[in-house]
Amino acid sequence: MKVGGQEVGISGLPDVIEKGLQHIDDSDDKQKEVLLAEFKARNYVPDSVQGEYMRAVWAEYKKFRQHRREEREESYMGIPREEIPWFPKVDPSKCSGCTSCVEFCAQGVFFFAEGKSHVVRPLNCIVSRSSCRSFCPEQAISFPSAAELRESLKKFREKYSVRE
Repeated sequence: MKVGGQEVGISGLPDVIEKGLQHIDDSDDKQKEVLLAEFKARNYVPDSVQGEYMRAVWAEYKKFRQHRREEREESYMGIPREEIPWFPKVDPSKCSGCTSCVEFCAQGVFFFAEGKSHVVRPLNCIVSRSSCRSFCPEQAISFPSAAELRESLKKFREKYSVRE
């Protein structure tokens, strides 16, 4: 990465960017605040060049942010995402509060509060993906069955005149 016209090495840049992406729905100012805190936790940055480093990190981060936003589904196979009942449910009686799902999910579907994980952005969940379920040691995460998903998709393909 170039800072002030010179190539520099930055320690932990992928982790810094990923931490910023956890705040993708927050304001730019909040995202910059998170990036700066994470960046400074991993790198020594003299105050005199902090602005230059942050401009470079912000430029790099925006590339990843745009890619992540494009990954989010607005439709699935021509069906509006909000129509498809595919998202996880957390059984609070089984959830031990380990935060594995929160840490695993790059889509920001889960949020940890009051000692438990909660589904806060269900439509961010990628249709037909349920990998987070395997990361839950308590098996507190459930999804609709594959048969239920197929039946829903069939109904919506007919409704929206979408071919398979």
